[in-house]
Amino acid sequence: MRRPVLFSGMVCLLFLSGCLGSVFDEDIETVLDVEANTERVTIETIYEQGELSSSSTETIEFDFSGSTSVVSIQTFGLITDDGRSFSIDASEGTTIALDFDHHGMYEIEMYDVDSDNNNVTKTSTIIVEQVIRWTEEGTGNPQSLFFDATPGNDGTAPSYVILNSTVGNPSPFLELNGRDVDVEWAVLNNEGQCMGHRDIIENGDSVTWNTLHFAPIDMHEIEMTIHEGQDEINIEHVVALRYTE
Repeated sequence: MRRPVLFSGMVCLLFLSGCLGSVFDEDIETVLDVEANTERVTIETIYEQGELSSSSTETIEFDFSGSTSVVSIQTFGLITDDGRSFSIDASEGTTIALDFDHHGMYEIEMYDVDSDNNNVTKTSTIIVEQVIRWTEEGTGNPQSLFFDATPGNDGTAPSYVILNSTVGNPSPFLELNGRDVDVEWAVLNNEGQCMGHRDIIENGDSVTWNTLHFAPIDMHEIEMTIHEGQDEINIEHVVALRYTE
């Protein structure tokens, strides 16, 4: 009796709990089953006293060990939309580690190649967000914080940027010369100022400005200006570049 063939010539996607999914082609009887340890990471950049202190890199591991074939799988591989490609001999390993040091919404093509030279592929999205922390203490002439909203793959811009900024006006020793300070925030991009805030910070007090800006693109500058008062101030910026699917 002739056995019917289901889904001939088609690729079937089976999404499994906790993994990126499987691809099965009944003509070649090869399954691509890949699990990633995570699909969203956050990198962090830290500035202390206005100088770059550290910048992290996050690693995502792709596990191809669930992939099978009635012949034999020769190669596992990844191709990223920022121009990188990685492959391993399937007889020597089943895991590929991918490093990210820049924010973005990355499309990753995963594939295996069997001994008959059949190639099975699947695409998944990896999201890399970024948090920037900036501190500057005891300054009467604040520096600007610059950050680039351009994704590492030149793809979709961040969905939004969050700025949480606190400026403190500490009381001087023995309270002899403490004064209020008039401070202005300005967030600038290539088209000029896109956000701003101005406040009077009383002696010994602090003010926090929280704001959100949608779809930022290109380079941005956070500029601080002291209009009145010569007290030295403390500044802490936290910038978060976020992506939503």
